[in-house]
Amino acid sequence: MLPTRDRLNVPLTRRTLIAAGAAAAVTLITCPTPAQAQPALEPPPIHPRDDWAQGLQPVGPLSVEAPEDVRFLLIHHSATPNGDLAEQIPARIRGFFNYHTNEKGWPDVAYNFFVDPYGGLWEGRQGSLDAPVMGDATGGSQGFALLVCFIGDFATEPPTPEAMDAAARLLAWLASVYGIDVAEGSSAHFVSRGSTLWPAGVEVVTDTIAGHRDMSQTSCPGDALYPLVRAELAPAARQLLGTPPAATPTPAPEPAPEPLPTAATASATTLPSPTPSPQSDQVARAWVVPATIAGVVGVGVGVTGALLASRIPTSR
Repeated sequence: MLPTRDRLNVPLTRRTLIAAGAAAAVTLITCPTPAQAQPALEPPPIHPRDDWAQGLQPVGPLSVEAPEDVRFLLIHHSATPNGDLAEQIPARIRGFFNYHTNEKGWPDVAYNFFVDPYGGLWEGRQGSLDAPVMGDATGGSQGFALLVCFIGDFATEPPTPEAMDAAARLLAWLASVYGIDVAEGSSAHFVSRGSTLWPAGVEVVTDTIAGHRDMSQTSCPGDALYPLVRAELAPAARQLLGTPPAATPTPAPEPAPEPLPTAATASATTLPSPTPSPQSDQVARAWVVPATIAGVVGVGVGVTGALLASRIPTSR
């Protein structure tokens, strides 16, 4: 490469200016715009396990799903009596732990997260705040999911608005952490690991936010909550993530009716529209490319000229 002084002393010709200007114009046109990174969704307030466990530890080993294998979020209810006071929630979750480990034979409380009637969120199975720990469920766990359980019985009455709002925030955060697509119409595909509804080896397709009865033969999460999973929880999580709803096709406008002929229009002579000759069309097309090139080169020459002018010393 020439030293700076020698590069500035190279004689400028018309061809040099045109070539440099075209190169500068192409650089300006083709330079990509850097992509803007999307900020991560902030997690909602979640009680860690220590807030309810009082030292209770898993009674057996826990497995962790590969992060890329977390494909959907599964909604449950505990089917326990409604009406717990806020201060009774930790004891209620400890009751779940005792039942799941002693009666069900599971290594820990079954669910990754709990939602209480007051809008409180609780870490369930140990480690769920930090990793996709595999859960357990009545009827068999399909895997490929994180489990969210509403505390209460929602067979005949829906959860409180506070619980629904908190659950939507939890679902949106989990979807953002594990890259789960919750856009309207999205679905998860996987091969069943075995349940009372889907035998092992069967291909399963489900919504990315689904109810327990979609995976096993059960009434969970209750007849009052189950339809709200798709009608309210999924749209609310979608909105928090900024995912637009599916576009509604716009019907094509109907053509306007043609006016009826009148005596005046019938007697008028309709002149045919002039048809351009092939030769004139070729001439018009022939000027398109040179004109475009000229415009690009012109921009480049202008840029080059400005750069050169800034380097030429002025008289004092």
